[in-house]
Amino acid sequence: MSAASEPSSARSSVRPPVSNMNGRNATTLLLTLGGAAAMLMSASPPPPAHASDTVTYEIVSDSIPMVDVEYVDQSGRKLVTDVALPWRIDVALDNPQGQTGPGAQLRADWRRIRGPAKWVTVRIYQGAQLLCQSTLDVGNATCYGNTPHVS
Repeated sequence: MSAASEPSSARSSVRPPVSNMNGRNATTLLLTLGGAAAMLMSASPPPPAHASDTVTYEIVSDSIPMVDVEYVDQSGRKLVTDVALPWRIDVALDNPQGQTGPGAQLRADWRRIRGPAKWVTVRIYQGAQLLCQSTLDVGNATCYGNTPHVS
């Protein structure tokens, strides 16, 4: 016997739930929801999008006249070869201390002319704050805005 041919008393029936809400409860619920919506609408607006910060990249040396430079700006990674020292540039970045990739990064490469005691210093500043400084004589020095380091 199919469900359609069963007597209606044998078929399972689904009844809508019985509402226990009277007029007073419904009014209280509506006032509560309306108050919450008003609070959300009157809350202070979200802060504006993060404006770009100025980052200064700097490379100096008393003994190495020229390096290859790799750094990050708003448009991505840049490589500039045969840069005379001292070298300095200001760039805009949304999050200088952000993750490696879009965050501040600076690299100097002088491996082809490296030698003992031929020191190069790379620095990253965010405004007047020194984020990173590294001084090495191995032919390669790096700094990252998200890794505060001074050596």
